[in-house]
Amino acid sequence: MFGRDSGLSLDQAPPLQIPLRFFVTAPIFGIVAGLFILAFVPSLAARSSLEVITLTHFFTIGFLAMVMIGAMFQMLPVVAGARFKYQNILAPLIHSLLSGGLIVFAYGIYTYTSIAMIVAMVLMAFAFLMFIFSTLSALIKAKNVTPTIKAFIFSLLSLFIAILLAMHITISHATTDISTSHQALLNAHILFSLMGWVGMLIIGVSFQVVPMFYVAESYPEFYKKHAVKVIFISMLGLAFGLINDNYQLYLLFKIFISLVFIDYGVTTVSRLITRKRKISDTTIHYWYLAMSMLIVALLLSLANEYFNNYLLNTVAAIIFIYGFAMSIITGMLYKVVPFLTWFHLTNQGYMNMPTMNDLIGKKLTTIQFYLHVVSLASLIGLVFINDLQVVAGVVVFLSNAFILYNLIKGSKLYFTKQGLEKMNF
Repeated sequence: MFGRDSGLSLDQAPPLQIPLRFFVTAPIFGIVAGLFILAFVPSLAARSSLEVITLTHFFTIGFLAMVMIGAMFQMLPVVAGARFKYQNILAPLIHSLLSGGLIVFAYGIYTYTSIAMIVAMVLMAFAFLMFIFSTLSALIKAKNVTPTIKAFIFSLLSLFIAILLAMHITISHATTDISTSHQALLNAHILFSLMGWVGMLIIGVSFQVVPMFYVAESYPEFYKKHAVKVIFISMLGLAFGLINDNYQLYLLFKIFISLVFIDYGVTTVSRLITRKRKISDTTIHYWYLAMSMLIVALLLSLANEYFNNYLLNTVAAIIFIYGFAMSIITGMLYKVVPFLTWFHLTNQGYMNMPTMNDLIGKKLTTIQFYLHVVSLASLIGLVFINDLQVVAGVVVFLSNAFILYNLIKGSKLYFTKQGLEKMNF
């Protein structure tokens, strides 16, 4: 996909610094999340508490959105043959607004300060809307609308809806004007953020990276053509059921969306098991963990429609965000960052290149993988056992510190070029 046979050149690909600034920032916010747990989060049982809301956004915006936006800057030239206009200005601006906005948001929500909430909303909304419209304007120019591009478009539409809902919710809190439909709108915001923006973008990216990086069979054509359409339409129906208090409609579409995502998880695992390149690395473990956690999260959420236990719903959310989304994204970072380092150096004519696997090293990524698993377990435990606060905070901190170190190690050679020789043309 990135090779010379695909037609990708340095004229199309952005400089490594553009996606890397987003990739490196993500574990920094993960480290902040670990410190925040240590200082302010004695329990995750009350998901509507101010500290839990703040922590959730450190993970969803600080980690997930950062990496996903950085990945879009990198992938757009590859999958659509187009790139962002003024990317050297746009990328730092979006990054700065999003980073600053999240910090102000964390302060505003935790202290429940109205002016801080409004300022944060303006900063982050502006960043997201700039990203959405600049990306869509580039995607419109794509000559061939592939399943991955369709997934990108529907995920961006979902993000747009999620941002509009977030603005309404934030203004409601800032003005203390909470309507009777507030909870339904909040649930719709969560739906379009997680299942729409995060879920569909991951599906679209996997259409490309699973066959490319793992020499695996492509996803079924019917699934690639129709899955994201079905998910998006079902989300609209589910949201309509939520807002209009129609439980039967809500449940029908929830089951339908869950089945589509479960099928995606099972299909992905089957592709990885039967892959042609049987070499095992840490990223494979991340894929297996992510797909299993996706299925578990959806089954728990469906089961909660019967049990109606708010703790079960909280566990499902933790597993989806940290177990599924953060797992898959961390695993892909370990593939993408070394690959981009190797790709850019090779195209600059440097020799003596180490292999992509050697740029970070399996031992470091394996240690971090185990820390990630322990941190996931500790976050789930923190829903039920307050005494796990210190453990959860420490392992989340360490896990993300290892990610940060690994990403710096994986990209350092690009900047130092230590020990490399340049070919003479």
